[in-house]
Amino acid sequence: MFKFIETYARQNLGYRTLGSISFISVLVLLLAPLQKFVNVTTIGFALLLGVLFIAIHMGSKPALAASVVAMLGYNFFFLPPILTLTIEDPQNWIALAAFSVTAFVTGHLAAKARQRATEAEASKQEVERLYTELQAAFEKASQAEAIKRSELMKSAMLDAVTHDLRTPLTSIRAAATTLRKSQRSGQNLDAELTRELVQLIDEESLHLNQIISSFVELARIEAGCLSLTTTWSSFRDVAQAAISRAELLLSQHNVETQIPQSLPFTHIDVRALTEVIYTLLDNARKYSPELSTITLSARQVGADVEVSVADEGEGISDIDLERVFDKFYRGKGTNNNRTNNPGGLGIGLSIAKAIVEAHDGSIWVAKSAPSTGATIMFRIPIRES
Repeated sequence: MFKFIETYARQNLGYRTLGSISFISVLVLLLAPLQKFVNVTTIGFALLLGVLFIAIHMGSKPALAASVVAMLGYNFFFLPPILTLTIEDPQNWIALAAFSVTAFVTGHLAAKARQRATEAEASKQEVERLYTELQAAFEKASQAEAIKRSELMKSAMLDAVTHDLRTPLTSIRAAATTLRKSQRSGQNLDAELTRELVQLIDEESLHLNQIISSFVELARIEAGCLSLTTTWSSFRDVAQAAISRAELLLSQHNVETQIPQSLPFTHIDVRALTEVIYTLLDNARKYSPELSTITLSARQVGADVEVSVADEGEGISDIDLERVFDKFYRGKGTNNNRTNNPGGLGIGLSIAKAIVEAHDGSIWVAKSAPSTGATIMFRIPIRES
C-alpha cells in the first residue's frame, strides 16, 4: 500500500491529497476495532505517525488534509460518545485540540524537512556533477600539459642531436677528406699531421659512440628497462675500467686516484657503475683547464662506499646546482659570459643519477668555495638492500 501511495505522490497535488485521505481513512478503520484493547492516547500517537508518514512522502498540503481526516476520525471513533462528532467531556475537547495542532505542526515540519532533504540531495548531486566536470577538465589540462612537455622535450632532444652529432661528424669528415685528397694527389702529408688527423678521427668516433650510447641508455631508463646485473666486485677494478675507457678524453689532464686497498668488495653492476664514473670523469675534464688534475677517490662510510670526482675548474654556480642532474640541461658555469662551451647533450649526469639510485644510492654536488673546482659524489650500499 505504501508504494502505491508513493507512486501517486509523485504525480499531482490532487492525487497526493486523495492518497493521503485514503491512507489515513484506512488507518482509522484498522484502529477502530482496537479501541477496547488500546487506550485513546496510543491510538492518537498511531494517527500522528500516519500523518507524519504522509508529510514525509507527499508534502505539507496532503499532510494537512490527512490531519483533518485524522482529527475527525479520532473524534468519531475514539472520543465518547463514540460514532458521533460530538464531545461531552471538556477534557476530550482539549485532547482533540492538542491532537489537531500536533498533527498539523508535525506534518508541516516533516514536510519541510523532507523538502530540505530533497533540496540538499539535489545540491549534492549538482556539486558532484560540477566536481566530475572539474576533474575531467583538470585531467584534460594535465594531458595537454604532458603533451606540451613531451613536445618541448622532443624539441630539446632534436636540438641536442642536431648540434652534438653534427660536431663529431663534421670533424671526422674533414679529417677523412684531407687524408683522401692527399692520397689522390699523391702528396704525402707530414707524419705529424697524419697522426693528428687519425687521432682526431679516433677521438671524434669515440665521442660519437658515446653520444649514441647515452641515447640508448636514456631510452632504457625512460622505458623503465634499467635492470642491474650485480656481482661482488672491486671498486678499484671499476675505477680502472672507467679511466681506461676515458683515456683518450683525458689525454690533456692528470688523473689521480685515491682508492685504498682495504676498500671492501661491493655488490654492484660493474658495467653500469663504470658508466657512472666515466661520465663524471668526462664531465670533470669538460669543465676544467688542460693539464689540471682530476681526482677520483673512494672510501668506506659505514655500510656504504662513497665515491667522488673532483676537478680544478670554475666550479658549479648556484643557478646550475638545482638542475645539474636534469635531462638535457647544460650548465653555464660560474661565469655567465663564458665562451668556452664544453658542449654535450646534458643527459650524462641524469643517466648517472638513475644508475646510482637503481643501486639504492644517492648522488649530489659537494659544497665548495667559488672557483675551486667542482666535486660530484655518490654513495651506494656495500650490499644490496
